[in-house]
Amino acid sequence: EFGLSAKAVIDAAIKEVGYKEGQGNDNKFAAIAGHANHQPWCATFVYAIFKTAGEAKAIPNTAYCPAIEAWARANNAVVPLSESKRGDLVLFDFTRSGKAEHVGIQAHDYNQKSAAVISTIDGNTSSSASGSQANGDGVWRKSRPVSLVRLIVRPKWSNK
Repeated sequence: EFGLSAKAVIDAAIKEVGYKEGQGNDNKFAAIAGHANHQPWCATFVYAIFKTAGEAKAIPNTAYCPAIEAWARANNAVVPLSESKRGDLVLFDFTRSGKAEHVGIQAHDYNQKSAAVISTIDGNTSSSASGSQANGDGVWRKSRPVSLVRLIVRPKWSNK
């Protein structure tokens, strides 16, 4: 059961909701993750949260969304949207480019009743729908149309 691990990740992510970056994508998560600062940081945020929650080995250590997708496909970690759960990674393709442009942490188990949307906690996104979703200014709770989801990635939980 990966419930405790997922809870630790979600709890760590919730504590960061409302965090805002500094100038030029300056963010505190780069130092935690060991990534370069002053670059788009959605994946850096995700990795930093997993590391903070004691689950650094559950996902790849990368700042590049397509690398997360490649890891998921190579490690049998892709799950159908209908089976997605809190703590999973949600890769988005906002521009329909055919590649992952953004990643967030799924905040709730997928709900068939509200199947049109998915709830996530994301870094480097905008608080509103009008700002950049892939390179925004902070950590926010998001509820987005499932049509924007490219892939759901199941972390390799430590089973603690």
